[in-house]
Amino acid sequence: MNLEPIINSKFKKFREHMELLKIADGVAFEQYVNYSILKSHQPDAFNGDSELFNKINIGGSLDMGIDGIAIKLNDIIIRDIDEAKDLVSKFPRVSIEFIFIQSKYKSNFDKGEFNNFVDGVRDFLSEKQRIPHSDEIKELIQIKDYLISENVVYKWADNPKVRLYYVVMGKWHDSKHQLALADQLKDDIGHLNTYAEPIIHFVDLTGFKSILDSNDNNFEVVINSIDTMPLTSVNGVENSCLLMCFANELNKLLKTNEGIIRKSLFDDNVRDFQGDNTINSEIDKTIVTEPEKFALLNNGITIVCEKYIPSNRQLTIKNPQIVNGCQTSHVIFKHSENITALEKVPLIIKVISTQSQEITNQIVRGTNRQNIVLDEAFETTKPFHKELEEFINALSPDYDRFYYERRSKQYDHNPSISQFEKLNLRIIIHAFVSMYLNHPHLSHRHESKLLDTFGNILFKDFQSKLPYFTSSLAFLKIEKLFRKQKLSKEYYTFKYHLLMIFRELIAGSSPNVNNEQIVDEHSALILKVLKDETKSDDFFQKAIEKFDAVRQIWGNQLKRSIHGIKDNKDFTDLLIKNLRNAGQVTTDLVDDPDYIYKGRIVKIIKDRYGKHCGFIERKPENIFFHSSSAKGMDLFNAEGKLVSYKVSTNPKTGQLLAVDVE
Repeated sequence: MNLEPIINSKFKKFREHMELLKIADGVAFEQYVNYSILKSHQPDAFNGDSELFNKINIGGSLDMGIDGIAIKLNDIIIRDIDEAKDLVSKFPRVSIEFIFIQSKYKSNFDKGEFNNFVDGVRDFLSEKQRIPHSDEIKELIQIKDYLISENVVYKWADNPKVRLYYVVMGKWHDSKHQLALADQLKDDIGHLNTYAEPIIHFVDLTGFKSILDSNDNNFEVVINSIDTMPLTSVNGVENSCLLMCFANELNKLLKTNEGIIRKSLFDDNVRDFQGDNTINSEIDKTIVTEPEKFALLNNGITIVCEKYIPSNRQLTIKNPQIVNGCQTSHVIFKHSENITALEKVPLIIKVISTQSQEITNQIVRGTNRQNIVLDEAFETTKPFHKELEEFINALSPDYDRFYYERRSKQYDHNPSISQFEKLNLRIIIHAFVSMYLNHPHLSHRHESKLLDTFGNILFKDFQSKLPYFTSSLAFLKIEKLFRKQKLSKEYYTFKYHLLMIFRELIAGSSPNVNNEQIVDEHSALILKVLKDETKSDDFFQKAIEKFDAVRQIWGNQLKRSIHGIKDNKDFTDLLIKNLRNAGQVTTDLVDDPDYIYKGRIVKIIKDRYGKHCGFIERKPENIFFHSSSAKGMDLFNAEGKLVSYKVSTNPKTGQLLAVDVE
């Protein structure tokens, strides 16, 4: 089939970037459609590695007539049931959405194919499945069953949404047969008394181009204004103004043709939508109860765009980005079906036309400064990550070039950078925690969970960047070996275990990551191997051999199930025990009495006997120490000083204490 030229050009680039040149055109196109549609839901979903991309592409044998399935939890496309559990425990309320995609590499909408698609969706959402399905779909059904179970239902913000996309590269003519099948599905899902009414999109050539343009933020919108006021001239800014309009006008910009919020608008925001927190609830309350006061009580929105054209109380805005006002925008979008209400909500928008990325960055920093709270949502705003990004940019050309994408779409402007040359925060955390902290059994957990668990070890400003670089490079190497089929796909799910084994085989026991000299020497040994492709490949093969040998011990000698070892800490301990020919081994570094931690003294006080004591910065709460545990230290002027320490437990109170403070 000959695709429309613009779509064909983008499709070719996608195949090159995702290294899909050797698979059939029809299969590659299905994956392109899945990628493009889900990118409109979460722009950074597929950054860095291929794991999530592989999970959502379920087309093939036993696919239930469905090409792609994604499950969203609070706007995050989840990978597995453990990530679902992490996020459910993290949020007080959860919104759930099931997305199903079927696409055809042809120009006509087919009633029979659509019927098969609808049957598969109906069966997937039912309590019991009758249509044969693959193991990949079985995992997704397990996630679905968990999210609609009694353990989660009390947290629902609303009934789970169901969204279907049927995509064909022709023109949609409102087929009565297919619309009737869609209505029947809505009735059937309604009888389950679990889900909201399904939203069904028949996406034709024009509709798919619109999705692609939205993902690229390549669109323009006309806003009707109440009034505008020009701002002062600034070098590097073509034009700027204050715009007052009603909130329903903003919805023209926020809402895609499919009725979802245009996530690509918020790529330059410091944080994503934070849900029903106190501030957002107050914004919502103002819209409902006192709409006329909205402009007085709300800071408004800042938009940076390619250009805007004023004309007769209208503003045509081209390729906009909302750099401040993500929370306000999402709350307004929540009321998008109630146009009458939004027509009463006055809104102030600062509109800035500039081509300068530096000015855009200054605006982002300036307009978001008052809101920054350094939780996991802001982790990559810390100086450590900016320095790590620069470190990787400086060092990686000596090995395999790669980039730390701290912000979504940060490198999308450069088409020469492939998808597999970009690593995000999640991958860097997973690789480092697995490889250097010996916790590959936690590699399936959400990054926010790992940041909480290892908050006293990860990303400290006094640490060397080299082990983070080394684990990231090793991840890229093993991913490439799996993509090139030099390693059997059987081991892909254990890739983080293989990274740990790889490091141990080359350099021995993992050092304390807070000891810069030792950890750099350790990392240098690994980097020397990673620079030699033949040696690197050989050590990864040896890692598989070692993994297999230990798995046999686990199953044959210890008589334990070989299923579920991916998430099993005992199996990790057995791996390390055999790698080191050691006795009892533990990998628990969270409160390990033998581990040397570092932190700054935040407070010095005196106890009731006049002896100095104090607190060292630590998560989730600062840790207490007494002068008797800090012998030889002058504590009189010690606040702010960086110290090393070990942890111990008070036998009487169970309180965690810092000891051996130096």
